[in-house]
Amino acid sequence: MQLDHAELQEMIANDPYMLLVDVRDQEEFDAGHIPGAGNMPVDDITDCLFDEAISERGLDAIANGKGMEMADDASVIVLYSNAGERSARAVEHMESLGYVNVYSAPGISSWPYDVVTTAEEAAVAAALAQNGAVAVAQPMPAHGDCGCGHDHGHGHDHDCDCKH
Repeated sequence: MQLDHAELQEMIANDPYMLLVDVRDQEEFDAGHIPGAGNMPVDDITDCLFDEAISERGLDAIANGKGMEMADDASVIVLYSNAGERSARAVEHMESLGYVNVYSAPGISSWPYDVVTTAEEAAVAAALAQNGAVAVAQPMPAHGDCGCGHDHGHGHDHDCDCKH
């Protein structure tokens, strides 16, 4: 399924369990990507013959970077590339291996919102770490369970008594 820019921006704002994956080459990703995206080149996806191999090759690391476990927490996987061709190919391959809730987004070449370089993202993470801030979500306590069966994280923007 193809998302438009507004749908993707809404998901970024409202679904902390969505995995956003840039399927361009590492150099393209480093030069500028959608904030919060992880990188897994399309060839790394389409070379995999099993769904577990895709997770092992990169999706697990992207999920872990968000403080999640791929198999338990990811609600949706959204892929994008430069113009959308590579992401559409990757989505088709992932669906053929049994992935559900995998979407292709319009290419970053027409993305109307902010992008960030890998160096800028690393500088922000370093500044947060230096100030003692946690850059990834912490597991939600049982009393905050949303009922879906997943152990979701939360941003501690309210008093939840979780002692974090």
